[in-house]
This record gives sequence, structure tokens and C-alpha cells, in this order.
Amino acid sequence: MKISPVVFGLVSILIFNACSKTEELVTIERPEQQLFAARKPEAVREWLNDHKAIAQVYFGTTQFGQDTALVNELYKRVNDKELDVLYKQVNQEFGTMGNIQDQLSEAFNRIHENFPAFKAPKVATMVSGFMGPDLVISDSLIVIGLDYFAGPKAKYRPNDVPAYILRRYQQPFIAPTIVTAISERFNKTDQQDQTLLADMIYYGKGYVFTKTMLPDVPDSLIIGYTNQQLTQTYNVQEAIWAYFIDAKLLYEVSPAIKNRYLSERPFTAEISSKSPGAIGRWLGWRIVGKYNDEKDPGIKALMGNANARQIFEQSGYKGFKDDE
Repeated sequence: MKISPVVFGLVSILIFNACSKTEELVTIERPEQQLFAARKPEAVREWLNDHKAIAQVYFGTTQFGQDTALVNELYKRVNDKELDVLYKQVNQEFGTMGNIQDQLSEAFNRIHENFPAFKAPKVATMVSGFMGPDLVISDSLIVIGLDYFAGPKAKYRPNDVPAYILRRYQQPFIAPTIVTAISERFNKTDQQDQTLLADMIYYGKGYVFTKTMLPDVPDSLIIGYTNQQLTQTYNVQEAIWAYFIDAKLLYEVSPAIKNRYLSERPFTAEISSKSPGAIGRWLGWRIVGKYNDEKDPGIKALMGNANARQIFEQSGYKGFKDDE
């Protein structure tokens, strides 16, 4: 079988209004186990009718069991020997999903404590040979495409994904990526402020939110840098900051210019080949982190503060290390 992945960004976010019951513990459903037991097209058709929410957000169908093309494609895949190899590797890698369940339970409980209106979404998994996205996150449902995150030893991995991004398609990145995505619903912004600084602060608030909800998760798993990149960037942040100031970047509004410092890239060529991509996001995290440490507003007030310039000015950040 030729597995042709449909590569999405690390997170595909759909905003739905439906909510589910908040629970103390997250239970991750494994509906693909029933799908892989299907030995007739009729069984696949029944599965789609029984899992309409997943079929809609993950496979993009509203016809469910009446979607003959989807029924036939899924039937072919779940009975393919090559995909079965990947499926078994996924099961070996993830086991009972205990680590991710524990992390999401911890994070969802902390989110609910700080934002009482938060209702924990249901969480389900999928294996399809990369037919759908890596992650789908809505207010009511999260679907994790486990085949994307099977790790470097898996027989099949997503195609056409740069190595610096492919490195993150591993189990430890799943929970912090989900929590960072959830932060968006609480992250207030001033839509009139289109500056690079506003975008930097937005990302920084998201990372602080994730660190607050998952305090034991390493920073590298939150932002996606390697430990070496984090250390090197931290040690030369004064030079990075000086570059941003000298180039007058903070109040830049050009989308093309902002994209150079916010988008995923192997490195930020404008600064140096050792400067990671999306360096503006990291710098925003430093600013917001310092503001949070200095002012201690609480995560709810921090996320609700849409005044990026105020956060920056009151942070006092000038490119120095924490002990300076």
C-alpha cells in the first residue's frame, strides 16, 4: 500500500460551540481499534455512522456511512498489510495512552480552576495512514492522529515535512501542543494592533499559559526548540534583542517582514544560521515571562490583557538573562 499523507500544520483548529462535561480525569477513546477490526465495507459504513463527529472533523465528510468513496478507501487501508505494520507500531509506542491522559487531566483541571467556564473536550485517537490532520482541536472534541506521532522508528512517517518540524512528531509533544492550541480561546488581543510586538506578545502569552498548566513539561516541548537551541538562544539573547531594536522591528506592520521572525523556518537567516526559526515567538515568551514574574497578575488576568505594549513596557525586558 502506498501511504500518501495529507500534511497539515502541527495543529488544525476548528472552533465549535458545543461543550462536553468537565471531568477530573481525561479518558482517551480509541475508536480506530474498532475500525481496524472491520473486515467488510459494511462494518466501515457502520463505524462512520457511529462516529459522526470524528468522521466530520477528521475525514471532512457529512455523508458518513453514505460516503461510498470514504468507506471504500478506509476499508482498503485498514485491511492493508503495510498499514497494519504502522498500526501495530503505534500501539506499541502509545500503549494505554497513560502519559498523555495524565498530562491532559492535569492541564484540563488547572485550566478549569483558572477559567471555570472551561469544559474539557472529549479526546479520541485515529490511525488512517495520514488521511487526516495530525491534530484536530475544537471546544468539544480533540482528535489525535497517532500515526503522525509514532516517532522516528516508525516504518512510515509523514512525507514532505522538513526535518526540523518532523522532529516534533513524537509523543512528548502532543499534550503541550494541545494546551497551547487551547490557550487561543483565552488569549485576548487588540485587533487594531497589527505590530510584530503584538504578535510576539500573543505567542508569549500562549507559551506562559501552557507552562502554567503543565509546569513540569520542558520548555523545549512547548516551543519546539531543541535543548541546545534553547541554551544557545538564551545565552545570546542580548544580541538578538539588539538586532530587533536596531532594525526597528517591534512596531513593524508589514506581514512579509513579520513573517520572517514568526514563521516556522530552520533558522532565522537575518540574524544568524544558529538562530532558530520563529525567534520572535521565543522573544515574546521572554517578555511575557518577565512581565508575569514581575507583576504576577495571575494567568486569567494575563490572558485577558489585550494591551501588548503595556505588557512589554511593564516587563522591563531589555535582552538580559534572568540573573542580570
